Amino acid sequence: MHYFYDLLVNLDEMAWEFYEWDKNDSILSLKKIPFLRVSEKDFQTLCMYEGSLEENFVKDFLQKTLIKGNSQNASMILVSSTNHCLVIEIDVDGHVLARSQLLVEDENNANEMAHSLKESIFPFIKNKKIVKRKDFRQAIAEKNLIKIELKTLLKTQNVTKCTYLYYEWFGILENDLEKMITDCLEELKKPYTLKIHKIASLIRLSYKECL
Repeated sequence: MHYFYDLLVNLDEMAWEFYEWDKNDSILSLKKIPFLRVSEKDFQTLCMYEGSLEENFVKDFLQKTLIKGNSQNASMILVSSTNHCLVIEIDVDGHVLARSQLLVEDENNANEMAHSLKESIFPFIKNKKIVKRKDFRQAIAEKNLIKIELKTLLKTQNVTKCTYLYYEWFGILENDLEKMITDCLEELKKPYTLKIHKIASLIRLSYKECL
């Protein structure tokens, strides 16, 4: 088995681009991780689908990843097509639990090293297709924040606060709660705008003022 050493990963259900990593993320420093070279086709399938690896295949990779500052080993694999890299975390049954992109320097080093490796068979069983995101991470987070707030306003029947947010969003005074909620949810289906950022900021501010 081949290994790669000294690697930073940011594991999540979504493999965030390195420039979207956040200071609040649980970024792990790996001392050692199993390393595979796979075909470009297999790599793209892994990126496009949720799924799992065959149980007999994953047995060799379980608990082989060493994390700095952690006495318990993890089950991860660094996969490279020589053009792109991805770290996946797996469970004992081979299900892919989380993914991580790499920092630029780490990816370049891994791809360069992968050229010296023999291409491995990669028995990935694809499940449902991963929905391709259209927004940056910040946009996704702010849209989710607004959705949660709208749900809360509807549940608590808070017409006053909803009217305030609606006016800041659309410049229209409205007092029909259900109409305001519907209009806002429809707006969230559209591409991210500075207006959405403003509304998310107002929601955050409203809770800070309550502290």
